[in-house]
Amino acid sequence: MIKSFLSIFRDSTNSFEGQRDGETILLLLRKHIITLYLKLGLFVLAAIVPIVVGLTFIPYFSLHNLINVFLFISSLWYLGLWLGIFHVLSIYTLNTVLVTDRRVIESDQHGLFNRITSELNSNRIQDVSVHTNGILETIFKFGNITVQTASSEAHFVFHQIPEPDRVKDIIMQITASVHSGVKASAPL
Repeated sequence: MIKSFLSIFRDSTNSFEGQRDGETILLLLRKHIITLYLKLGLFVLAAIVPIVVGLTFIPYFSLHNLINVFLFISSLWYLGLWLGIFHVLSIYTLNTVLVTDRRVIESDQHGLFNRITSELNSNRIQDVSVHTNGILETIFKFGNITVQTASSEAHFVFHQIPEPDRVKDIIMQITASVHSGVKASAPL
């Protein structure tokens, strides 16, 4: 059961809405998994707060007959944590960058009901650069990818993408193949 739940965080070879005839998905990218773990770690720390408060002030709560109030407030606290965890997991799962043999599509989820989808045709790509900042990004090999375009839109930035150098190479390979007329192949 857990394995099937965790499968939503892996690459998918399925089609997507708006896929063109003959278009092949080369990469499905999400933010690096460590960014999700860091956010969930904060929720774990927040889950300890009612336990520490309860153990520290249990004599006071008992003396003033406030156990039920404390349990009610703790229940609301854990409900808020559960909703926060759901929100973080949903946003992580729905924020994607699709790299196909013809274009790059970013789906940026800002809230549960607020999504911005941007599309960039491969023939518009002029330059791709990678920016890793800090020890965490260097150790875990993730960073930001900036794609410069030939259109009025100055650039696209994909944040905290795993293995950004490999992704940059694949995007540049697609761009070169579009300009030369040879179809890009799926990455190994």
